[in-house]
Amino acid sequence: MNEQQTILNVLQPYLDTLLQYWSTLQRFLAENHTIALTWDVLCLVIPCAFLLAFTGMGFMSATARIFAVTRKRSSYEKCSRQLAFLGMMIGWGLLAGSRVWIFFQEKRFPPEITYLIEMSWLLLSLAVMLSSIYFVLWRLLKNMPVLHMTVGLISAVQACLTLVMILLTARFLAAFVHPEAATLTMEHIIPMSWDAPCWTAACYSLPLVFAMPAAFGSLWLVLRRNREDFGRDYYNTMIPWCAAWARNAWTVLWLILLTSGSVQMWLQWQSGSFDQQSALLDCARILLWAIPALLWAMVCRSAIAMRHKITLLLALAVAAAFTLPWYLELTSF
Repeated sequence: MNEQQTILNVLQPYLDTLLQYWSTLQRFLAENHTIALTWDVLCLVIPCAFLLAFTGMGFMSATARIFAVTRKRSSYEKCSRQLAFLGMMIGWGLLAGSRVWIFFQEKRFPPEITYLIEMSWLLLSLAVMLSSIYFVLWRLLKNMPVLHMTVGLISAVQACLTLVMILLTARFLAAFVHPEAATLTMEHIIPMSWDAPCWTAACYSLPLVFAMPAAFGSLWLVLRRNREDFGRDYYNTMIPWCAAWARNAWTVLWLILLTSGSVQMWLQWQSGSFDQQSALLDCARILLWAIPALLWAMVCRSAIAMRHKITLLLALAVAAAFTLPWYLELTSF
């Protein structure tokens, strides 16, 4: 107890300073509504994008590791290691950032919601630890690729379970702050009707889990060019491979979005509630979300992929922006 009290006494000045900065930020945002709205959007989009990237990075790294063995090409092993390092760093960033958020926000929620938040954080901690073990044991298990790939896949599966728990907790949080929270039941939180908006958004989750790590990974390889000089041929080969992974996953997502939008417009036409202006806006929205796939396709076809830094950054930005409507639809009632 004395040691714990000593640690708290040492950290207390830093916590007080952090609280002062937080209070200053809150007052500033309360006085500037446009900046506050932008801040809220960024605080939603950035964590969602990084969480999806972390969730799927294990699968992508393990796939590259498998290709290194089956195709007998060292470039895949180098890429797998770079992606594993990126996934580990994203995971630790999420772990630290979420702990800070919990420190400031947990007192706003009842014990039941706090329990779900803490369980989500513990599952995230386990996923990050497995991801770290996968990266740290790289040299030790170099001659045991099957065991190493198994560790990577286990960490990826744990990350998927963590994502499911976090999204479920997000729905409970949305229900708690809903204006009609007192009337909401479990049937509202987990609807049995498959045409509910949350299930439509859930269909986007799997393609996002595969697209976002590839989006981050392709840009990451460009940024690591000077730090890890594996040669021009390596980066001109592996960057298009990551971009192709992102393009294929995003194409699946876009086809789901196109099918969903077409069915919705058809139902509106049948019911006589079809609005031409709304239909045009929906078409424009669907075309907007095709931009990342087109940009990644440009990188795949390029012989000098390393020069497409701006293209990859723009594709990542647009793809990350999609997480905003995805999350809002996933937590809607």
